[in-house]
This record gives sequence, structure tokens and C-alpha cells, in this order.
Amino acid sequence: MNLFRFIRPGQLAGGLLAVVCVALAVRAAMPFLVRTDMVGKAIEESLEAWIGADVVIGEAPDFAFWPYPRVTLDAVRIIADTGEELARIETISAGFDLLGAVRGRPAFGDFELMRPVLHVGWNADGTLNWRRGGWLSEAIDTVAATPDGATPALGHERFGSAKVVDGIVTIARGADGEAYRISDINGSVNWPLIGKRLDLDLTGVAGGEVARWTFACDRPLALLAGRNAPVRAKLSSDPATVDFDGLANLSGNAFVSGRLHLSTPSLDRLLFWQGKHIPAADAVGQVDAEANVTTAGYSAKLEDLRLGLENAQATGVLDIAMPPDGKPQVGGTLAFDRIDLKAFLSAFTPLPDAGEAGAGIDTAFMRQFGLDLRLSAKSADFAPFSLRDLAAGIRIENGRASFDVGDSTFMDGTMSGRIMLTEEGFRGGGQLRMSLANVDIGGIVETLALPGPLPVGRGSAEFELSTDRPLWATTASDLSGQFRLRMGAGTLTHFDAQAFEALVEKNAFFNISQASGGSFDFTRAEVDARLDKGLAELTKAEIEGGGRTLSVSGMIPYRTGSVALAGTIAVTGQDGGTAPPPTGFFAGGSWPEPVISPLSVLTGRGGN
Repeated sequence: MNLFRFIRPGQLAGGLLAVVCVALAVRAAMPFLVRTDMVGKAIEESLEAWIGADVVIGEAPDFAFWPYPRVTLDAVRIIADTGEELARIETISAGFDLLGAVRGRPAFGDFELMRPVLHVGWNADGTLNWRRGGWLSEAIDTVAATPDGATPALGHERFGSAKVVDGIVTIARGADGEAYRISDINGSVNWPLIGKRLDLDLTGVAGGEVARWTFACDRPLALLAGRNAPVRAKLSSDPATVDFDGLANLSGNAFVSGRLHLSTPSLDRLLFWQGKHIPAADAVGQVDAEANVTTAGYSAKLEDLRLGLENAQATGVLDIAMPPDGKPQVGGTLAFDRIDLKAFLSAFTPLPDAGEAGAGIDTAFMRQFGLDLRLSAKSADFAPFSLRDLAAGIRIENGRASFDVGDSTFMDGTMSGRIMLTEEGFRGGGQLRMSLANVDIGGIVETLALPGPLPVGRGSAEFELSTDRPLWATTASDLSGQFRLRMGAGTLTHFDAQAFEALVEKNAFFNISQASGGSFDFTRAEVDARLDKGLAELTKAEIEGGGRTLSVSGMIPYRTGSVALAGTIAVTGQDGGTAPPPTGFFAGGSWPEPVISPLSVLTGRGGN
């Protein structure tokens, strides 16, 4: 049946106009029907009941009824039972229902806090200054008492939403410490029913950086009651982005467990934002980490870690401890596909300032954190060399920093060794110990593009060197120590032994380049040397082959590229016959083309 055919258009319009007039009349009459003093008192009592602290309102409430009924409180203060001011809020406004206000039981929602200032700290007995009490505390205690942490029926369930405008939170760091301050807080808290989902979306300025924090929890009361609860949180800022999805617990044994993703364009900037300045972190640069994290107290374990550094990618496990009164500690295992060792090691010791000649390094990082990492890499670069199948460890503790290579493949042989820095001794410099076994010596010579007559072939070498500068920032002229080389069959390049002997026998000075047109095959080579900051002393250098033994000793001031050597060529293997006397000579001048002086010329016993 169509009812509208019995209603004339004029009657319909008149009816609608009447309804509108009645609604407007009721709306206009509401300020007279609602007892505003009662509403103001009710919101004050509601706030006190919720937070369990005294609420003091500085001025009479202000009401608005259009387009929606709303009450505004000015100069609101929240006072603890000790008399301490917990918060000061310029204005609090809230919507309320008219029918409830008329009946004397208004329900409030959609709060707006304008320029609130909250103070968080701890009392002398260690308890939080925000005393637990009121409806929220009762709800938390009720949930805590349930066997499974489920949310039972509650007497007061409605909370609503709250908008924060230009807020400030100060967190006391102790009686003598400066309070941590978060300012310019804006955003919203959405919690329609306290037994349901809680959502926060807030922005603020902390440590001079703008940050946004979003948080969601489907069981907020269980979380506040010290039970496990699923949470999703994200912190976004220029220094870092942190995203967490997992379980959290806020009991006395608080912890989080879940998937964590952290990304920062600069580790140094992130640490500085957290109030820690570790100069060694300057070299790390960008960091991107994703892992399953489990925390306990001030420590965290990162498993199934995928770590991205500016120059490398790794997987592994890390244990991190950041005690409030101690040094941060990092330990674990990292596996790289490829790593730049020079860049990685530089991350743990800053280089001297540019132009600061002879300066030692800043060893403060050895006191700022502890480190115990085991590293592996399929390929590792230490320019200009490359290593394969690296197994190494790096440790920083008790004023020492060391990098140990347990094993690696180097120039088709093996290499092991240690780089060590000490806070005292070597003026903050370090030591290098290295052992090479069955490596391609010629490959090293070729890679370094070393000129002059040099041995090539397979051999073993040992270094024990020290420097007063960081080893990855030093030059050969900064090293002191010992060097030993042992080779089997090989070749001395750019050296024609027969031409050299013939030139020596002429009893005249000549340039070694005049005997560089061939090579000298040998069966054995041994070299022992001592280095002292740019000066190498050859205590033994013997090369034997082809019935001859070439022996050299003397000084090589390689800082200036010069040599001062005395040598002999002795004929061997004469089948019992009398061997001719060794041919002596002196090599001096600039490498790689020193001038050869036959010993007979220097002693004046030569011929013409």
C-alpha cells in the first residue's frame, strides 16, 4: 500500500517543518534543561575516577551545544596524593550526551587535551609517581586475577578517544639527572572500550628530532596487567625507523618477542640521538637489520638476523646488552657473502684528523663498548688484496681491540694472523702478526706493482710488525718489526745472472738495468729482515740456483726509495773442484735502478 497517495504535498511539507521546529526548540532548550554545574562536576569526578589522582580545575567549565554538546575545562591540574603536580593541561574538552546530562548521568567521550604537560618519575621507594588507582587500575587488577588474562565484564568499559595537541612529556632520569623531554606531541589515542583494541598515533620532538609513534594492541588490559599481549609498534624518524610485531609483557620480568626491523641512514646519528657518541661509528654509515628479537632485562638476542651495512650483507645471530650503568656489549656470529675488511675495521677505530701529522688515534672507543664477534666471509677485500673463505674474529675489551684471522685462502695459499690495538703502548697504535703459507709470491709482487728484480714463485712468509697508527690507515713507512720469507723453486725476475757477473768482472760501475734482460731461476730463496719505520735491514738474503748463490745484506731506506747493500755471487756445485772466490759488489742509489759498484773497484784492487 502506498501511504503517500493519502498525504497531500502541502501536508508532507508542513509535517517536516513541524519536526524541524520541534528539534530546534529542544536544542534551544537544552542549555536550560542541563545542569551545567552538575556536568562540570561529573567530568571532574570521571577524570579522578579514571586516573586515581586529584583533579583541580582552575576556572568554571565552558559549554557549547552547537553543533554538538561539548564541555571545556581550563587550567586543569592533576595532583598526586603526595602533593606533586603530575600534569598541567591548558584545556580539556569533551563531548557528552544530552539525554544523559538531563538525567544527571552524562557520559563523556572524544576528549581533546590542549597543551598538556605530563611529568613522569619515580618516588623515593622506587614506585612510579603516577599512583595506581581508579577505574583503570581496578580493571587491570581484575584482568590480572583471571587465570588466562582474559578480559571479564567490567563496571566501567567506555573510554573513547582522545586528541592531543601540542603536548609535552618529561621523564625524570634520577634525582640529579636532567629530565628527558618530548615536546610538540600531537596525535590521537583511540580506545573505545577498555577491554578492546587500543590504537595510538602520536608525533613529537625527542632529542631534537621529529618522530612518529604508532602502537596497536588488541588486549591492552592484559598488557597493562603484566600478561603477554600481541602488539604492533612503529617508530619513524630521520635518525631511524623501528618496526616491531610480536608479543610484549610489562610485568616485573618485562620482555618483547617478535620480528624487529630497524633501518638507519647513519649509525652514528642514531647513537647520538640516543645520547651516546661513539666516534668509531662514523664509518659504519647506513644500517638495515631485520631479526627475531627476544629481550630480557637490558639484553636482547637477535636470531635469524639479516644485516645490511653500507658495503656488506650478512646473516647470523647477535647478543646485545645495554645496561644503564655499564658499557654496551655486542657478541655473536655474522656470515658475509662479501665484506670490505678495511671499511669494516675502520668502523671500530676513528682515523686521525686530516692534517694532524704524526697523530695517534683516539682509543676512547675501547672504553665505550665491548665487542666479541665471529665473522666468516666467502670473499673479503682488503685493498688491493682479496681473501676467500675467511674465518675471523674481532674483540674489544679491557682497553684492547684485536682482529684475528683464524684461516683464509690468500693467493692460492693460506693466511692467518692478528691485528691488535692497545689503549696504552704504541700511542694507541697496534701490532700486526701474519703467517702466509704456500702463497703465490709473484701474485703479491704483481698486485703491488713492485718494480725491480724480485722473486716470484710459491713460498711462505711471516710478519711481526707494529705501528703507532691504525694499521688500516698506515703506510709501509710507519711499520717496525721483523719479516721472514722462505721459497722453494722460483724465478728472480729482471735479473740476468751471467750478464751481471760479466759486468762486475769488468771492474766498472754500471746500472742494474744493464743486467735486467733475463731472469734467474732458483731452487731456494731465504730472506730475513728487520724494519724500523721506513728503514729495512736485510740480515739475510740468499737466492740459490744454477750453481750459484746470490747473497745480499745491508740497509734499504724504503721511505726514500734508496738502497745500500753489499752482496756476493758465489759459484757452487763444482763436483769437488776448487770454487772460484765469490764476486763481491755494492749496490747503492735509488731503487729500482741502483748503481752497482764492483768490490774490486771500491778496494782499488781491480784492473783497469
